[in-house]
Amino acid sequence: MNYKRLMSIFVLAMLVQLIAIVPTTHAEETLPKITFIYMTQNHLPNSDVLFLEATLAAFAEKIDLVEANQVNIDKLKKSDVIVFMGEEKGKVPRNVRDAIQSFKGRIIAIGHNVEQLQPYKQWEFVGPESIRKLDNDSLETILSIIHVIPPEESEILSTGENLGERFPFIVKKGKLSYIATTSFRTETKYSVSQSLYSLLNQKPPDVHHAYLRLEDISPITDPKLLKETGEYLSKHNIPFYMAVIPVYVNSETGEYTTLASNKKLVRVLKELQKHGGMIIAHGYTHSYRHEETGEGFEFWDAKLNQKIITKNTDETPPKMKNSLDFTSEEGYQKYLKKMNRLEKEYIDEKLTNSIEHLTELGLYPIAFEAPHYAMSPNGYHVTSEYFSSIFGQVQLSDENWEVMSAPLFASKPAITSGMTLYPETIGFIDPTLSDPYQEMETKLKQLEKVPGSMIGGFYHPYIGLKYLPHMVELIESVPNVEWLDLRKTEQTVQSDHVKIKQEKDKPIQVTSSINGYKLFFQNIKERPFDLVLWVLAIIVSLTILVFFFYILGLRARLRKRLFEERN
Repeated sequence: MNYKRLMSIFVLAMLVQLIAIVPTTHAEETLPKITFIYMTQNHLPNSDVLFLEATLAAFAEKIDLVEANQVNIDKLKKSDVIVFMGEEKGKVPRNVRDAIQSFKGRIIAIGHNVEQLQPYKQWEFVGPESIRKLDNDSLETILSIIHVIPPEESEILSTGENLGERFPFIVKKGKLSYIATTSFRTETKYSVSQSLYSLLNQKPPDVHHAYLRLEDISPITDPKLLKETGEYLSKHNIPFYMAVIPVYVNSETGEYTTLASNKKLVRVLKELQKHGGMIIAHGYTHSYRHEETGEGFEFWDAKLNQKIITKNTDETPPKMKNSLDFTSEEGYQKYLKKMNRLEKEYIDEKLTNSIEHLTELGLYPIAFEAPHYAMSPNGYHVTSEYFSSIFGQVQLSDENWEVMSAPLFASKPAITSGMTLYPETIGFIDPTLSDPYQEMETKLKQLEKVPGSMIGGFYHPYIGLKYLPHMVELIESVPNVEWLDLRKTEQTVQSDHVKIKQEKDKPIQVTSSINGYKLFFQNIKERPFDLVLWVLAIIVSLTILVFFFYILGLRARLRKRLFEERN
């Protein structure tokens, strides 16, 4: 009897061990495939659609972003989650309604037209309302929402409030969820991002990754101040990033100053690179046309508020045409292709020069940051051919650079064409403010509530070390924060003549076939006055050489004559 009991206990123990060893692959624990269906006025993804897609990308193995009239039912059947967003009121296409009715996975419905979907027939959509508070926090502006009365036993994850009246903002009932707004780029992004773990039934992570960029390092940066800030971070074992601009443009004189001309600064950068600092290519000149480096843009025409459509920056660019300027859609699309091609040629040259100039100096970029974060969707696509990662925020409009934001998580949004986005979420220290830390503290408190959110900010070395220690202290006050170290990830940066590869926990690998003549002629192109100086130098040198040989010949003839006279 005792023997049988011992055997039973032994077998039970073995089963427990086997269960512990074999990984559980429950469908809800793996990253889902998401189909994101949207309805907008012009049938194109707007800034809120793109922002939400960028956020969802952190939760998904794959996302298909499709307009409601373009839904492929067969593809829809392969999805684990459907996200339906009605930005504008309208009739939901019949095939979409039928597909959603028979769908067995999770559904997240957002905004308008949800009452047309069969799974939501037990939900009552009362109409528009406004809220002044969200989850007890006051909003900067009044937010329009849709008043929904969910079925009994629904879980209300987020609540809006207006003059004492409360409204469900994010609601979940089984596999069905509803979000009562389509505006995600304001304070709502914190509540929505936090709720996605519940809506998608995913376990929230414990860790917040953080990063700090030393910003706008150009050839006129004070090496002493950069060394001071960089060494502080290095001595505190904080991996950090240096956003470097290889060429400075003086807007008043048009003079170019290259990084190579500031040898002390290059030495400091290389030393910091050895001790935890990682290089980010922050454009090539951080300016467009006659703008000053750091103040100007580079990959967006801020004056005309449009993409770059002329490769020769000495030319005054024309204003972009719109569809109303064409008699046919075909003609308009041909025009857009031509403009995209011109933009690509411009960006190709800029990115190539940036990567190769930095590499030639022994500075190896492992990511990119667009000046002022301004770049068109086509620009991101071109950039993805050179870089695997991008830092900052993303421009969510092809028509207005000020329409930009960033998700709270690192992800690979559709708009960045495969590049991993490491979002900037806490801003920077502005010493001109009465309290330079206040806005950053507010954002950190909001991010602390969102599991797994990234804490990304930047600091200008020109203000010295004064504010940096407290900024670091604020970031490290967030529970379970870990500093992001791209040396522990895989990154690729490449141009025609350079390939930089970062493998996990390995030394960076650099392959370069840069031609010295190419760099020489590139410098001449950027600084044509140097060509004049070179030509003058050559002419003067030749003149001196000719004069020298003339004197030698004259002396030889004189000696010969004297010798003949003596004889």
